[in-house]
Amino acid sequence: MTNEQIKSTKSNILIGILLTIAAGSSMAIMDAISKHLTGSFNVVQVLWSRYFFHAIIVVIYLLATRSRSVFKSNRPVIQLQRSFALFAATAAMYTSLVYLPLADAAAVQHAAPVLVTIISGVFLGEKIGLRRYSAVFAAFIGVLIIVQPGAEFKWPILLPLITAFMLAIFLIQTRTLQDHDDAYTTLFYSTVVGVVVFILIVPLVWRQPTLNEFLLMCVQGSLGAIGHLALIKGFKYATASVLAPFLYSQLLVSVILSVTYLGDPLTVVMLAGASLIVASGIYIWHREVYLAEHPT
Repeated sequence: MTNEQIKSTKSNILIGILLTIAAGSSMAIMDAISKHLTGSFNVVQVLWSRYFFHAIIVVIYLLATRSRSVFKSNRPVIQLQRSFALFAATAAMYTSLVYLPLADAAAVQHAAPVLVTIISGVFLGEKIGLRRYSAVFAAFIGVLIIVQPGAEFKWPILLPLITAFMLAIFLIQTRTLQDHDDAYTTLFYSTVVGVVVFILIVPLVWRQPTLNEFLLMCVQGSLGAIGHLALIKGFKYATASVLAPFLYSQLLVSVILSVTYLGDPLTVVMLAGASLIVASGIYIWHREVYLAEHPT
């Protein structure tokens, strides 16, 4: 690899990392707003607002800036599968927020990048060495510390684990689609399943929001749209196993907001588990960069 190629690779990785951090931060703020809203609304209505305003903003933007062909996918089945993965992940996560502090739920959810690393090696053929698999094992120890499968076990902590699994599928399919569909097409399809489902069932639990609550719902949806577009763009510049650890920026922002905005307590157990998860992600990233600079 020439010096110019190495510089280009480094530049692309940096752009992908910055976009991923922006995506993670946007979604952490969105989750904090959602946690706040679950104190006043049924979780179904909170999920509806997250999807509905996201979809409205995306459709208006696409109609104003893109041709109508952007709504047509070359891989509609994969798009719908990805949309369902996001729907399942979000439903599990937001339901968990009714019972758990945001920081705890976010920490367990962030097993997703670790799962992406495994899937990238097993199903996508990316070379994943023993060192990175060791980091994956350490991350799962971190998850077990938080989950505490024993006398202190609380069933809602399983919901972020479901979220992690579904997000791993979502992230891998995001990468798969970049070679077939425009990023804006993928952005549009992200909410299709969720918005249809929640429009149908939200009348059963509807409570009229105040103006301030309505504005919060609008912001919630906007942040979702911004976060997902940044994530889609990020995967154009680097591999899934490179970018996945930087989704931990969402965990950092979630912990800060959990304490400062929501008033949740921080526990030693959560911090210890989250530290293992984040350390594993950073090591995985370190190995990826090293291998990119020292190809065999």
